[in-house]
Amino acid sequence: MKRLSLVMCSVVLVVALLSSCFSLIGNAENEYEKNLERLTYIDGYNGSIHKGLLSTTVSADITGKSTVTSVKIKMELQKLSDGSYSTIETWEQTFSGRSGSMEESKVTNPFSTYRLKATVTAYSGSNSESQTFYEY
Repeated sequence: MKRLSLVMCSVVLVVALLSSCFSLIGNAENEYEKNLERLTYIDGYNGSIHKGLLSTTVSADITGKSTVTSVKIKMELQKLSDGSYSTIETWEQTFSGRSGSMEESKVTNPFSTYRLKATVTAYSGSNSESQTFYEY
């Protein structure tokens, strides 16, 4: 009887844990969508970081709304050291038109922790709009 009770508690705990994880993912997606609704010139943006054995690859992209004439991406590869992140490499590129995408790699220590800090900017005439986001 005790064993059955323990199994049932374990199942309930796993189900609760999984449902809370999916809830957090759903909330993050909802926040992204709400943020996009408030933006005037940026239609969408995305980024990623992939840690390999000898290098780390980061990428980012941006799409502007129909009035956008150019976009810019600034990517910073940051390393965690003593509890805070510091930039170890920066790449920046401006693109004509409504969209841009870039990918860069850097040789890194496989035992260190890194993140991508990306700032995307959309230009429409003399107006602009920027968003900064992080990928871990």
